[in-house]
Amino acid sequence: MRATWTLALLPLRQAWVAALLLLLMLVGGVVLALAGGALYGGAMLAALALWFAWLLAGTALKGLARKETLLLPEFHRALAGAAALWSLLFWLLPCALLAPHFGIRIGWVALGAGALAIAWALLTTSGSRSGFLIWVFIIGARFIPEPLLLAIEPALQNPLLPLAALLLAALILHITWQRLFPAGDPPLPDSPLLAPEPMRRGMGNTTSNVPRGKLMQRLNGWSEVGASALLLRQAARYHAAPTPTRQRAMLRALLLPQEQPRGWLVRWLLWGAAIAVYAIAVGQQAQIGMVAGYATFFALTGLNVVGLGMPRLQPSLVELYFSLAPDTLAGFKAQLVDSFLGLLPGAILSAFVFTALAALLITPVALPGIMLTTAILAPPLALATLALYLGLPVNVILRSVVTLITLFGQMGTIWMGYALIDRYGALWGGVPVLVVTWSFAIGAWGASRAHWINNPLSFDPPKAKAGA
Repeated sequence: MRATWTLALLPLRQAWVAALLLLLMLVGGVVLALAGGALYGGAMLAALALWFAWLLAGTALKGLARKETLLLPEFHRALAGAAALWSLLFWLLPCALLAPHFGIRIGWVALGAGALAIAWALLTTSGSRSGFLIWVFIIGARFIPEPLLLAIEPALQNPLLPLAALLLAALILHITWQRLFPAGDPPLPDSPLLAPEPMRRGMGNTTSNVPRGKLMQRLNGWSEVGASALLLRQAARYHAAPTPTRQRAMLRALLLPQEQPRGWLVRWLLWGAAIAVYAIAVGQQAQIGMVAGYATFFALTGLNVVGLGMPRLQPSLVELYFSLAPDTLAGFKAQLVDSFLGLLPGAILSAFVFTALAALLITPVALPGIMLTTAILAPPLALATLALYLGLPVNVILRSVVTLITLFGQMGTIWMGYALIDRYGALWGGVPVLVVTWSFAIGAWGASRAHWINNPLSFDPPKAKAGA
């Protein structure tokens, strides 16, 4: 029984901050439904929280997907017990609570729809791209002709439709299990000296940087060609005439290989496709400021490469230190931290590309105003975000808290900036936003840079967790 409870609590322990936020969403939805009078809105908020909880469960299950896991004593029984507890609390019980307020039929429909939502969450977190096909159906449903809707309406009212949903969910869960725990052993590499190739059925090696999918491999290869060419050009310029400016340019090309035109184009293609899908899905009725805010937020996510990549880069800094041969360690650290400013052009350009794409798909006439607002918000927000990610603490819990505060601060600043500029105009709304954001960004960058230079720099790899 102890193993069952351990597995059941594993998703909540791994992401306790997210679990706490989901609990607040769930409680808020229940209170809104029962006390606030907004029964439908509260139920939808609670359902969204439950779906995100199953995403956490799928992520935890993906982490358990190892061949040796199946050899643990009573693993199948403990996992089945944990799945039964989750199904009871986060699926069956909410569906049963819907019946007294909405009727037995709605509870029956929620049972089938909830099973499909759970199967979709687990399939998506397993690493399968098939989980994203649901967005194709959601977007395609907006363009179904009305005569066809009238023709299929009787089928949608069939009382056996939730049963079909349950059967389809069971099939998806079976496929997901086979994907996570495939039968047989993974293929061996051609030579013991070669790194293992990604395993079949998506069970890739977590230490491999090989992208999955032929399209991603081609895009990644095309981007790496551009990065290599840029590094060779910068190195040749530096060796021809060594100057501090050319040394910084060479260092940026070495540490940030994706920050060059080809890397930007790949990023715009991938994120732009996601933003286009979202813009088409929300339709013309969406507020362009809200969608542009999301687009700016996506453009700034790449700045977290500093917070995530520096611990992995630490062992390689020894060779870089002796290659640069700085006079002092503080000078070496100053060179490193200043090279991170090379992330800003790509983030700012991405913000312009993504917001322009959102405006053209939703409200083309709003394009000039969106571009002006992006020009006011994106540069200081990018600098402030880089500063906050640069100063992430070592403690995992504190890092998670700072990251969440950074994300919520980004979204709040973006939406508030769009609202002020839209309401008071570029002069009376934009100038205060410009002064406040740049003041905070410059102050945050100065403090983070000084903290980075003054603190000791470790050349050791990050310590593994106990039992890893």
